[in-house]
Amino acid sequence: MKKVRVVIQSRLSSTRLPAKGLLPVAGMPSVVLCALRAANTGLDVIVATSTESSDDLTVGVLSEAGINYIRGSLNNVLERFCQATQDLKTDDIVVRLTADNLFPDGGFIEGMIKQFLDKKLSYIGTQSPIDGLPYGLSAEVFYVEALRQANNAETTSFEREHVTPWIKRTYGVNMYKYSDTIVGLAQKRCTMDSFQDYMIVYKVFASVKNPVAEEWIDLCHLLASVQGKDDFKIPYRLKNNRLHGELTLGTAQLGLDYGIANNTGLPSVEEAVDIIRYAIDQGLTHLDCARAYGEAESRLGKALISGYAERVNVITKLDPLQESHQFNSAQCIHKVVDASVFRSCRELRFRSIDTILLHRWEERYIHGGEIWKRLVDLKRDGVINKLGVSVQTPEEALQALADAEVGHIQLPFNVLDWRWKEKEVDKAILRRHDVVVHARSTLLQGLLANKSVDAILPNTPKELARELDRKMDILVDDLNRYNRKDLCFAYVRAQTWIDSLVVGAETLAQLKENIILFQNPPLTVDECSKVEKELTRAPVELLDPSKW
Repeated sequence: MKKVRVVIQSRLSSTRLPAKGLLPVAGMPSVVLCALRAANTGLDVIVATSTESSDDLTVGVLSEAGINYIRGSLNNVLERFCQATQDLKTDDIVVRLTADNLFPDGGFIEGMIKQFLDKKLSYIGTQSPIDGLPYGLSAEVFYVEALRQANNAETTSFEREHVTPWIKRTYGVNMYKYSDTIVGLAQKRCTMDSFQDYMIVYKVFASVKNPVAEEWIDLCHLLASVQGKDDFKIPYRLKNNRLHGELTLGTAQLGLDYGIANNTGLPSVEEAVDIIRYAIDQGLTHLDCARAYGEAESRLGKALISGYAERVNVITKLDPLQESHQFNSAQCIHKVVDASVFRSCRELRFRSIDTILLHRWEERYIHGGEIWKRLVDLKRDGVINKLGVSVQTPEEALQALADAEVGHIQLPFNVLDWRWKEKEVDKAILRRHDVVVHARSTLLQGLLANKSVDAILPNTPKELARELDRKMDILVDDLNRYNRKDLCFAYVRAQTWIDSLVVGAETLAQLKENIILFQNPPLTVDECSKVEKELTRAPVELLDPSKW
């Protein structure tokens, strides 16, 4: 019979909530409660902590509670898991938990194992909020053989720290499906990434008589009463087995006095931090930034402390390099690229960055292609998780799609933009399932959002501008949209080849309005056809703000 071992990873050196494993919950250190709950049906449980001196305290409380543990590398958590399972056979089962998630219990884990075995899978895991479970009711199940294969494979430091990326990439991602729907809990949090999270978890366990034995489902119902009204607003979709919000917050306005329609100017640091954190609290999954956005990266870094960094992915762009810049050697170019990437890491307060884009497609080939070559090297070293490009034209997008290293494309697209479909970029993108596509300029820097008194659009004949102005108002009425901004968002969101809209906000009020509009449904296929038929072909000089 297959053995099952639950391995709980724990360390005290968390930057988000330091020493959280020792924080008291229900009268005991949280790491102890986590282990006792996982073992409450008799499962074999071991805590995998680090050899760092700070984790001597973890070992102390585990020993006192009679909980098994092993110690290993701080950053190579994958190796730690192999140490914790070295006595098992290859066809035995490993369950991965983290010590900051206290809700999973023996019953929850056994339910996952049953589904894992019944479906004859090689991997299964939770995937909140798509699985309907709160964030923090998390576990992964896989075989010892897969764990050892991952440890022997060529993997990045990111993959070793997070244990299962290689396993998921090799064996596929299978989501655990709980048989009953837990209404209203999919967007709630029961993890301990921040002090605010901790207080919620503390209150839930303080309200039960037996915190070790209390069933996970009952804790979830208590969570609903403790957290109150659910304010998670941003709709999402699944892309490459990752959660992807349909709204991405653009941060140019938070670092520069940016935008032709910007009447409020650059927000203060405090206002920018409030905007970023509010967006994340509403379910934002991605932030879009750039080295060239003035103070934006620095302000993001300030906003993402206290647990916010773990809840969002940051996309930033390389400091633009011109062909006219003179370099003596490839090594010199590499140093300039390194300076930009590691400056982004410093400002954002990250050890690595999820996605880095070339700010301009031309940088892909200038200087003998050495800029791109260096970025590929940094990706392989684990400094960057994904590479991509910001393009201006359909031709650039098609060239980018031909490069296997490109995993993210940002392009300008809006309700007036006919170029991309004419060149069949949409079809080419759908053939590259691995590429994430974000659309910017959905409001043409705000010009499409409001009716223009004089109907003036850059590089557009006045009569044509007036005609577009009039027809957009008619479409708002005919399609029963709230306003022009709603029409613009709904049209772009309806494009199946676009994963998210990059939309900036100079004020919290603007952000809140945008999130409210994203609650409305996207246009239907027939409605999109009507929009494309009614709106006159706009000049390219209008569609590309770089030409204004």
